[in-house]
Formats: sequence, structure tokens, C-alpha cells
Amino acid sequence: MKRMNKVLLAVVACATVFAASAKTKSTHSVSTSHLRTLNRTTATGDTVMLMNVTAADTPTLYLAGTNTDSGFVAGIDAYGDKGYAERYDFGTSDSSLKIIGVMTLFGGRYSPTTTKTVSLNCWSMAPQSATAFTNVYNSGLPDASLASLTVPVPQLGIRSTSSVSDTFKTFLFPTPTAYLNQSFFVGYTINYDATDFGGDTLGLYQSRDGARTSDLYTISGTDTIINNQNVTMYDDGNWYDNALDNFFLSNDFFIFPIAIVRETTGIHGLTKNNLTFYGAAPNPAANATSIKIAIMKGTDVAVTVFDMSGKCLITQNFNHLQAGEQKLEINTSNLVNGSYLYLVKTSEGDGIASKLEVAK
Repeated sequence: MKRMNKVLLAVVACATVFAASAKTKSTHSVSTSHLRTLNRTTATGDTVMLMNVTAADTPTLYLAGTNTDSGFVAGIDAYGDKGYAERYDFGTSDSSLKIIGVMTLFGGRYSPTTTKTVSLNCWSMAPQSATAFTNVYNSGLPDASLASLTVPVPQLGIRSTSSVSDTFKTFLFPTPTAYLNQSFFVGYTINYDATDFGGDTLGLYQSRDGARTSDLYTISGTDTIINNQNVTMYDDGNWYDNALDNFFLSNDFFIFPIAIVRETTGIHGLTKNNLTFYGAAPNPAANATSIKIAIMKGTDVAVTVFDMSGKCLITQNFNHLQAGEQKLEINTSNLVNGSYLYLVKTSEGDGIASKLEVAK
């Protein structure tokens, strides 16, 4: 049996009771927008980075035991877990999206001689499926791989010494997905010997426990539908829900899909809560570009420019902006010719990313 006790589910008078004996967990925190359902207007060609975490979330590594030698909840651990995935959903008015890559935050440690790799993936979502319990169903688990990339562990951005920090990294798939208009998962898989880590103890950062905002399950008549927001592949090769079977963690993974929008469905802009994004001009840029946004209420806005590996190159803060349209002037004079990603984020946690070309 994978865990000490599997989760017990029972439907009683339209309520569901969950009981289990979970693994021991502790946390290791360090000091880093929320787009679970993509309710927005879109513009053809927009490049967006979708996030299930908010600005207030602290990226956290959850230990599978009392120390890092036991491994991490979302990484290499003594249970032999093989994979981790987070689901993203579409709103009813959304455009089609093509997933071109992911941004990740990994942590832990690895041996200088490691040969391990991870497989970063975008998966389709399987149809609703039965569980081992009567009238209890999974909403949909990862299914077919739609795009993937193999990455050596030393290239994941994990700090090599205690004097540096783990860093976000951007990875682009060799072949993007086709255009999608249904829910999908992004995540990774890894192969290793659970009895001998070989000096490698690493994992994917998560938001703090309790930060997840989506329901754990829903009731439909006499049926209980588990909301498979994020899941773990156990050593048996099957996927299991995290919140109800794996530590009961109610949080989100720090792995974000990067997508390109195909169709326009409304005004020429991309909206997330208080933030509407219109793009940058000129693009390609030489020494400067102007990012046009609109905000419904006053807020602080930060613009961060990354190289295509995810390394932060520029951060400019625009504080105390008033409601209405704004143009954010970004100095690109120190950037060499090439492709970059930039993230526009408000102090409330709304974030939209896009792609910028520099040509001089």
C-alpha cells in the first residue's frame, strides 16, 4: 500500500467525510498570479503565462519526512513518487491556447555527478473516472502527453551552494501543443531509485498549505466528484489526488504553462481581474518599449524581464498608478538582440506575461 492508510471516503446525507493517516510533513520556505480559470478577453498572438499562485504565496518545499534525506512531497522521496501535475481550466468564453513551454521553481540539492533528468510535460485531461470507493469519482487525471522536454537536473535552477538562491527557469517545448480549448495539466516526471537517491534530493516548490482556493470535491446527487487540481504519480504508475490522498496538502505547484492565444473573443486585450494587458510597442524593440495596460482601480505594478532560460534581467516598479490606461516605459538598451519574456504583475497578484523581441 502506497501510504500508511489510503483515504477513506464516505457519503453521508450529501456530505463527504475524509479520514486518513497522512505522512509526516514539515516545510522549508524561501522568500517569491492567480489564473486558475482563464476568464478573460483575448487577442490573437498574445503570449501568456498562467499561474495558480498569488503574490502573497511563499514558495515552500514540503519534506516527506523529518529531514531532506526523506525527500520532498513534490519530488524525489522515499515513497518513490514518480510525477507531479497541476490542472488548468478554461472559462466558457476562452480562446484556444497553444502551450509552448513552462516556467518552474525547483529546490533541494543534487550531486555534482548526477545524471538524473526530469521530463517536463503538458498532458490532456482524462474523462471522469471511478475510484476504489462507491459513488466517488475523479474529475479527470493526466492522460496523454501533448508536449514534453527532457531536462538534466543541474539545469533546473537549483542552487549549487548555500550562498545563492533557487531560481525560476523557463523551458520551451521543442514542439508546442496543438491549440487547446479543454482543461490540461502541466508537470513533470522523474525516474530514480527510492532506496538510494545517489546524493540527489530535489523537488518542486509549492504555495503554502491552505493557499489553494478551488474546492476539494463537489457533490452531485449521491456521487462525490474529487476535484483533481494537482496530483501525484505514485510508484505504481497511477495518479492520485494530492489534497485527499497525499499529505492532504491544499496548495498549488510552482510550475506555470506559457501559452499563445489563437482567437479573439472580445476587445483587443487580455484581462485578469484588475489588470488588462494590451502588449508592448515597439516589438521588436531597440532601446525602449512601452507596455500598455489598463487598471480598474489604483495599484502598484511591477514589470520583470527574463531571458528565455528564466533568468531575471530587469525589474521596474511603477507605484501608485491611478485607475485607467497606463503606458509603462521599459529601458531595453542593455539587452542584446534576441527573445525575452516579460511579466506584468499587480500588487494584488494579477499577472500576465508576454514575449518581447529586441533588435538593434
